[in-house]
Amino acid sequence: MKFATGMVAFGCLVAVPAVITQDAVAQQGARVSIWSGVYTTTQAKRGEEFYGGACSQCHGTRLNGAAQPDQPPSPAIARVAFLRKWAGKPVAELFVYVHDEMPPDAPRTLTNQQTIDVISHMFAVSTIPAGDKELPADPKALENFVIEAEAK
Repeated sequence: MKFATGMVAFGCLVAVPAVITQDAVAQQGARVSIWSGVYTTTQAKRGEEFYGGACSQCHGTRLNGAAQPDQPPSPAIARVAFLRKWAGKPVAELFVYVHDEMPPDAPRTLTNQQTIDVISHMFAVSTIPAGDKELPADPKALENFVIEAEAK
């Protein structure tokens, strides 16, 4: 009887770390793939709402870089081309770029929360699955989240 109880306890201990993966792994310095559900649908929805007002004029309503006719060309910020361009880089690098450079006519005007919400929207449009925890609006905390071109 003691053996069976010990096996149940062992099974529980083994299962617990799988539940805390995103936080525990990121805190320990291991890299967490964006494909592992690192943002929430609520966060992406906030990003979509903000994107519609501030970003779509240059990057297009489909995030494909198809700007308004009176705007200069801009890159696609979702899907395959975007993911390939940023593959292997930490989300922190994308965060700093968007925060410090966008919009081109008023850089550094986005709040940290607006920046990460828009990035979450970019991930959602790129069909990266959502999870149950929001991406943090802190560049240091984003260092361990890595952009990958495809799920592994």
